[in-house]
Amino acid sequence: LLALSGCGRADDAAGPLPVEVRVGGVAVDERSESPVVILEEVRGPRKLALWIGFPEASAIASQLESVAAPRPGTHDLAKRLIDGLEGTIARVVVSDLAGGVFYARIVLARNGRSVEIDARPSDAIALALRFEAPLFVSEPVFARALEEMGGSDDEQRI
Repeated sequence: LLALSGCGRADDAAGPLPVEVRVGGVAVDERSESPVVILEEVRGPRKLALWIGFPEASAIASQLESVAAPRPGTHDLAKRLIDGLEGTIARVVVSDLAGGVFYARIVLARNGRSVEIDARPSDAIALALRFEAPLFVSEPVFARALEEMGGSDDEQRI
């Protein structure tokens, strides 16, 4: 479940509404020995697993466990930069899945304006947690994950 990137602008949203999710946790896939972040549908049973890198897994897990690092990591630095520019993250959307690669968008807001930024889902999730921003998965991504990677309606495995 390798999480990578996507892009667009905030006013380009079309199609079905995205599905709100929460981070269910970070684990290590025993077969690949790679970290996995689990996204759980807030108002439903579906789960989506994304394989991620070790640094991103550490950044997500430390935020989930409220563990502060002695020095700021990359995601902490990004938060400080956005805060310093008086911006915020309005939401994060895992927006696409193509060829086994996930894509995400970070919606940044500042002074009533918003812009969507291309990001790997793992980085976008780590930032969303730092801003306590809502997380979403595009409805078609749930369907494509089931189709491309196999799994049940309740749990999409990549």
